[in-house]
Amino acid sequence: MSKIPFSPREFDVIGSTISGTRMFKMNAGGVNVPETEPVYNRPISDRENWKLWFAGETPCWLPFGGWIDNDITIFRPRMNPDNLATHLVFDAQPLPEYDPSLTMTGWFGLDWVYVPIAGGATVKPGNPLLEDVNDWREKLTMPDLDALDWEGCAAANRDYLDNPRMNQLGILSGLWERLISLMDVDGAAIAMIDEDQSEALNDFFGAYSDFLIEYIRRCKEHFNIDCVLIHDDWGHQKSSFFSLNTAMEKLVPHLRRITDAVHELGMSFELHSCGKNEALVPAYIAAGVDMWCPQAINDIMMLGEKYRDQPITFGLQVFPVSAGADEEQQRQVARDWFDSVKDYRIINAARNTPPAAVRELYRVSREYYYSL
Repeated sequence: MSKIPFSPREFDVIGSTISGTRMFKMNAGGVNVPETEPVYNRPISDRENWKLWFAGETPCWLPFGGWIDNDITIFRPRMNPDNLATHLVFDAQPLPEYDPSLTMTGWFGLDWVYVPIAGGATVKPGNPLLEDVNDWREKLTMPDLDALDWEGCAAANRDYLDNPRMNQLGILSGLWERLISLMDVDGAAIAMIDEDQSEALNDFFGAYSDFLIEYIRRCKEHFNIDCVLIHDDWGHQKSSFFSLNTAMEKLVPHLRRITDAVHELGMSFELHSCGKNEALVPAYIAAGVDMWCPQAINDIMMLGEKYRDQPITFGLQVFPVSAGADEEQQRQVARDWFDSVKDYRIINAARNTPPAAVRELYRVSREYYYSL
């Protein structure tokens, strides 16, 4: 592809798409998210630009990730019972009418309780479906994917996914979070290190990985998706839930099978993993994770420098613009920040970036990559 120099006309609006993130009006404390989002006059599509980035080639501009106001369309169809039960539906249809006081049932017959202050849902604790992983084959059945309305869902979302952005299939839950949902966190933590449960845990993670791979494969067959995001919070505010060795032994082999399948289908893979998980980055890399957007409790600049030669992207979740900064100050912060990260695999995944900073970040990154 021949290079195209930056033009201010790239900020012209040439169309619009349905905003899947309008779901945040309900789930994120009244965040102001419009019903539609603009499509800009870019030299290539957001999708093509992301593909260049993940291929290790020079992009046209620095990709924008995250949840709101970026180059990604989030897709979490309501035909998936977990999406409905956890209030995480992102698709073309009107938002579901929820009663926050009621529990809703997702896959594996698990009852989810919505927690307004957290903006999310959790399995009702105190009555784990599984107390010993050795019993999983007697107590659990993998959900029936044939029971989902694939054709109806594809028809309902065809226009929604017909856009220039990178369409991202979101999945809740990953290996560790699924174990928590079935056993509560204390039982899951014990199962990760209990030698008597080790073989059965490996079998369960293998079967659940097979299920997720088949779900992803069918989604790729029926929907215009470009990447997959799986939730699996491996840490808490101060550290990880388990050691790097445990992650490497118990989780990485299975997660690697999932990412290999995603890559074979021509897509990229993002792991949404909350917690102070800097020490687990080698496991993310070994598992084939393409992108991790760490919380601000992690040192993203350190990660960018330390792993600059590794095929993993880090996303900054809090953009460093001070409250009260005027537009020129916002633009200067954008210029300074890009200059500090331009040689790293770091993107902006913050939903609090002011519009002036977003435009400037786009412009300076366009001009920089054009010069290479």
